[in-house]
Amino acid sequence: MAQRVNLDAMIPREDFAIMSEDVIELELIRDFPISHLESDSAVLKLLRKPDFQRETNHWSPEQIATFITSFLDNEVIPSLILWKSPNSIFVIDGGHRLSALRAWMVDDYGDGSISRDFYNGDISNEQKKIAARTRRLVEEKVGRYSTLKNHVGKKINGDVTIANRASRLFTRPLNLQWIQGNASVAETSFFKINSQGTPLDDIEEMLIKNRRKPFAVAARAVLRSGNGHEYWSQFSNTNKTKIRSLANELHGLLFDPESQIPLKTLDVPLGGSVSPVEALALLIDFLTIASSRLVDPVSIEKCENDNTGLETINSMKRSLEVLRRITGNSPGSLGLHPAVYFYNERGKYNRFLFLGMILLVTQKIICNDDVFFKKFVVARMHVEHFLITNKSIVTLLLQNMSKKQRIPRMADMFEYLIQVASSPANASELSGKLAFSNVASKIGLSGRVLDIGESQASAAFNDETKSTIFINTFLPNLPKCSVCQGYLDPSKSVSYDHKVRRREGGRGSVSNGQIVHPYCNTGVKS
Repeated sequence: MAQRVNLDAMIPREDFAIMSEDVIELELIRDFPISHLESDSAVLKLLRKPDFQRETNHWSPEQIATFITSFLDNEVIPSLILWKSPNSIFVIDGGHRLSALRAWMVDDYGDGSISRDFYNGDISNEQKKIAARTRRLVEEKVGRYSTLKNHVGKKINGDVTIANRASRLFTRPLNLQWIQGNASVAETSFFKINSQGTPLDDIEEMLIKNRRKPFAVAARAVLRSGNGHEYWSQFSNTNKTKIRSLANELHGLLFDPESQIPLKTLDVPLGGSVSPVEALALLIDFLTIASSRLVDPVSIEKCENDNTGLETINSMKRSLEVLRRITGNSPGSLGLHPAVYFYNERGKYNRFLFLGMILLVTQKIICNDDVFFKKFVVARMHVEHFLITNKSIVTLLLQNMSKKQRIPRMADMFEYLIQVASSPANASELSGKLAFSNVASKIGLSGRVLDIGESQASAAFNDETKSTIFINTFLPNLPKCSVCQGYLDPSKSVSYDHKVRRREGGRGSVSNGQIVHPYCNTGVKS
């Protein structure tokens, strides 16, 4: 996964439409020296990013170090493009450039005090590692800002480069261009500018165009566990509090603990990596499917804007109901182990397997099909054996499907496996060399599926090989539920069960206790 530095806290966001009651007419500044980014600068206090602009996290550590070097060495840098509202100065293009300079000035590459305040201290280990690497690269190339600032106006013997950089620090401005017109003109300009250079990806563009829709607001809230910029700031305080609370719970169920490469534990996140682009793509699909109470979910583009926050809250609540069926300690939780169901043979997360299961469970909730969940308990042991045995073939199968097919086909696969394995007479169909071919044909997939096996490896173990070895070694040895013999996910979903029920005189002793899935305890034994 490419390393990207999170600089989103460096310049605050604001909605174009929000205006203070005390309107201040701002003069157009002619250029932008680095002093405008000092903490006590009046210009910095006015500086804003549009709330629809993508997160400032698309530059690598190398890009940041190179840009700061280019600034100090008087190399060509594209002009900043700004737009003046009555109260603020909005950065239409150049957010990464200004954020990189300010990050250098305050020594905060996503792990400093400004970022910690912005995210309420909720900063991932991966973000901290990338920030530390960025800091090392910048200090190797140009040194600390505070050090160079101390050299300004002083005679430096021997090191011409440092002397030149110190002299340029406060004399070299960034060039400016101003957009003339109203907020609509500025927004149109933003899209035109971002169709060139480093263009927006599909998810970013979709979120920007649908930024007031409930799924978009909810996805951004869940991604950061209710922290960071409040894309829901226009709602009432009551609804903002509800959104933050729901986002925190959904984030915990989906993305805790943080993913590791290579795998060193099978305590893996249900939703895979919290990397923004990947996680937002997952969240939009997840919310679209899980929050629907229709057989055919309504796409984000067809939703109405949410002006109060109520639809955002409702979509999050409905999605949480489905997620609690998959994981967690609520009584209806099946406690599916992510490593069994949603990770491939190399320990990599597959969102289509997860979303396929979400689609299936959502459909059963819509239809009030309680029988399905009881059948799943009966079938579970055989289903999980099949999934573990055929991980590599499932991966190949998904690669040969169109993107639109993947989620519904995986839902069909899970349902067929449960249907077959819930009958003792048919469960044997899921064993043997022809098992996967049989399943593929039953869910409408034609053609021959071949497991190509292990490719030629280098002498050293790479991360992927290490993860594969870890999966092969530890996955079959996970603890099992005493009721259904399915695999337990002890860190997320367990229930302590009386072997002899309390109503039958069973005591709360060690000898009378066993660990089971929450649903096996409440939905089966009870």
